[in-house]
Amino acid sequence: MRVLVGWFLFGAALFSIMSGGIALSLALGAACFMGGKEFIGMARRKGIRPSDRIVLGMIIAFHVVAAVPALPLISMGVNIPPTFAIDHFPLLLTIGIYISFFRLLFRQEAQPATIADIAATILGFIYVGWLPAHLVLLRNLYPLGVAPIANPLQQPGLAYVWASLFVIWSTDVFAYYAGKKFGKHLLYPLISPKKTVEGAVGGLIAAIVMATIVVYGADHFFFTCHPFNYNLWQAPLLGAVVSIAAQLGDLCESLLKRDAGLKDSSDIIPGHGGFLDRGDSLIMGGAISYYWVWLVVLGNL
Repeated sequence: MRVLVGWFLFGAALFSIMSGGIALSLALGAACFMGGKEFIGMARRKGIRPSDRIVLGMIIAFHVVAAVPALPLISMGVNIPPTFAIDHFPLLLTIGIYISFFRLLFRQEAQPATIADIAATILGFIYVGWLPAHLVLLRNLYPLGVAPIANPLQQPGLAYVWASLFVIWSTDVFAYYAGKKFGKHLLYPLISPKKTVEGAVGGLIAAIVMATIVVYGADHFFFTCHPFNYNLWQAPLLGAVVSIAAQLGDLCESLLKRDAGLKDSSDIIPGHGGFLDRGDSLIMGGAISYYWVWLVVLGNL
């Protein structure tokens, strides 16, 4: 069952990433919605009462806004700029924070809302909504001067997502095997008693190598628009930055689970734990990937 579920999730993820647009927003949004429920469950185990409606509603809102540039509205005379989502994310984030305070201020319960209730509500939609939605923004990125491409398999955003995912996956895989074979020094035993410094370094080295391979292949073989503009020197930096973010994301989710007294965020995925368990590295790594590509690869510093 574990293997079967794993292949199903892999196939669904592969299809949504290759398709991009609304398909990716729907698939990632659904996964984040379930992850939001897991986060709420962990908070409630600690006696904290975040607002379910605000956390889950804001998660949906972030993915809806992220999907807007992909909507076929141009035939209706509506021209949505490609930066629509990232331009409106700060406004949406601000609205979510205001709603969190005001809704919990007037919540009709015997016990008034606490600082922890408000903080957990805001953390919930930032951690499980705002951060992972950047993966959709990354998939929709275009270098300056590159016209929109109808073929989803040739869109530059696909190259950026693949680079990020291969870096994150290689970090996870090689950190595990390097730690198992060479691990002697624990990385952070209070949070994750099995992770080692040797494993973290092994994952980092693998990520740098993988990023270089993917970036070279994308520019020279697979994408006619040359999404990384032949700047191969940026690839090792991309690999290092995203790998470090991914490993910190793994530790952050371990911190949440340990504080809640849980081994897994949930048991909703047979043999794999919860959605947060499967996506912990991607939550941090995906957001960092977007800003790295936007600022460094596309030269918007």
